[in-house]
Amino acid sequence: MSEQERPRPYAGVIFDLEGTLVDFQWKIGEAVAKAKKEIEGWGWTSPLLGISDYAELYNEGIHRAPDESEEKRFLEVVDRIYDEYDKDALTRWNAQPSADALLKALKETGTPVALCSNVGRKAMDGILLLMGWSRSFKVTLSRDEVRFLKPEPEGLSKTIKLLHLSPSDVLFIGDSRTDIRTAKKVGCAVAVAAQGENTRREMEPLEPNHLLASLEPLMEILKLK
Repeated sequence: MSEQERPRPYAGVIFDLEGTLVDFQWKIGEAVAKAKKEIEGWGWTSPLLGISDYAELYNEGIHRAPDESEEKRFLEVVDRIYDEYDKDALTRWNAQPSADALLKALKETGTPVALCSNVGRKAMDGILLLMGWSRSFKVTLSRDEVRFLKPEPEGLSKTIKLLHLSPSDVLFIGDSRTDIRTAKKVGCAVAVAAQGENTRREMEPLEPNHLLASLEPLMEILKLK
């Protein structure tokens, strides 16, 4: 049986970016602290000052904004800061072991592959160009194409629809508790590699479909070898 004829466990594969395909370099603590310093004293932002997660801060700011003008004001601050830290991470990102081989093998089988990340568009396009991955994905979706960040399901749901697939047909590959939660909300299978944002111990209680040490076992899981 040829490679093209071999049955595949999933009709499509969607990757997270940082911590998954590239190593984790984003300075979350610094970015969140800087954002909270700028919004401190706005009046409606007090509940946000106790948040330590960058995606939760972003999403809660939108939920709690009293009107559209304040939401816009909040997003202008946070997007500017997050873009700054995206740019910083871009200068230090390196491909995770097996990332190149995995993307190449998926392309050879014709499997639809997408990218869904909380990273902004400029940094995403920059790293895809630097790594030579620009043609590896049928769909790429960044922070700039959604209103809410993962673990809200908006981005991953949109990515699956753009692939013209159903959630049950897709494997989402990430490196964090956020990625697991997102996949469970959407209803797709999830594989996480403990090589980025969260450790194996931190992710295990959330019961992902596949909990791995690296991307390498995905070659077997996806029947690419």
